[in-house]
Amino acid sequence: MLTSQDIDLLLSVYGERSIPRFVVSATLATELSSTIRVARWISISSKNAQAITARSGSWGQGFSGITQFIDEFSRNTIDCANRISHTSRQLSQSAVTLIARRAMTEKLHRVKCAHPDNEYVMQMEQKYQDEVMRLETNNERSFLQLRKLIEEIRDCTRALNSIVATCRIEASRAGPFQQALFVIAADIEAAARKIDERIKVGRKIIDLLGRSANSQV
Repeated sequence: MLTSQDIDLLLSVYGERSIPRFVVSATLATELSSTIRVARWISISSKNAQAITARSGSWGQGFSGITQFIDEFSRNTIDCANRISHTSRQLSQSAVTLIARRAMTEKLHRVKCAHPDNEYVMQMEQKYQDEVMRLETNNERSFLQLRKLIEEIRDCTRALNSIVATCRIEASRAGPFQQALFVIAADIEAAARKIDERIKVGRKIIDLLGRSANSQV
């Protein structure tokens, strides 16, 4: 997994050159895949808490409502991370196609300049120009979608962090079951921290995507 320092190193390697968009988007897909594993871990913790509260009766009543929220959080995070993976991989493939289409457009333009009366070449150039515009529009739409999904996970993580303190309060009231619930609260806090770290790196990668897009306009 990359760190913020790794991203800075990547920038220094490319220097003044823009990092190809397909490289950045493929990196994002790889980085955010770990978020899915952590969210599943949270889901397992939530189910463990549900099992404990079911056995604890009145001792665990306060914790039972929290587990529903945690389970919902994990499902939303997994969904967002899966959509990020799918969209970023699509963007990576589309970015490669866009490079090829731009190169072909330039070649056809040179041929058209050499043979200005060739209608077939003019039509082909227009066809590839239209394809380039379509790909650029789709790529920009994908980029905006990725930024939105990153922020959705970030908002979920903030909400999860805010409820950890409540988890500990309710665990302290669970009598003989409190130690088990304290462990689960600690696991959830650690998982939320891991997701937050991945989101910070993901946001830096998104910024690289935006920079790559601007340099290619």
